[in-house]
Amino acid sequence: DKRVAINPQPRGDQRIMPAPHPFYGYYGCAGGNLYAGTLDIHGKPNGKGVLYYLDSGECDVGTFSPDMKQTGPGVRFNRERDKAYALESGVQQEQIHLMSRALDRVGLDQPPVERHKGLVPSAFGYNKTRTEQVKAWYKYRSLTNLSMTESCYGVNEYLPESIRGK
Repeated sequence: DKRVAINPQPRGDQRIMPAPHPFYGYYGCAGGNLYAGTLDIHGKPNGKGVLYYLDSGECDVGTFSPDMKQTGPGVRFNRERDKAYALESGVQQEQIHLMSRALDRVGLDQPPVERHKGLVPSAFGYNKTRTEQVKAWYKYRSLTNLSMTESCYGVNEYLPESIRGK
């Protein structure tokens, strides 16, 4: 039985791996809530992002763990995005009366877009014509050597540019 000790200190010939490149995307929950922001390698929230609540229309902006808990300072915006409340580890604190202070607290340029039941379209099922249009869109992009990552449905506005760092 030969055991190998793991040396936590790198030696001169060992290299430390660089930090992983951040992933940005969306994580949908069964109730319709949507997280938009930094994801881990498993596709779960892990960093700065926005959590949209479908029923109330509110959203929380801050840093999130993979179990969707907000950590540290954050901001909760109301449905209309005209009021903001300070959050501390997910617990709502006092109202922030100046929108510019609320935005500065979480590093945003403008409040997140609205998302609630009244704005989310209902499902419309399979449609053969729409399917053919989507195929034609990607075939055209392929033939003209355009990026295949641009969606035929347009830009998704739920992930603010300031979170993505662009």
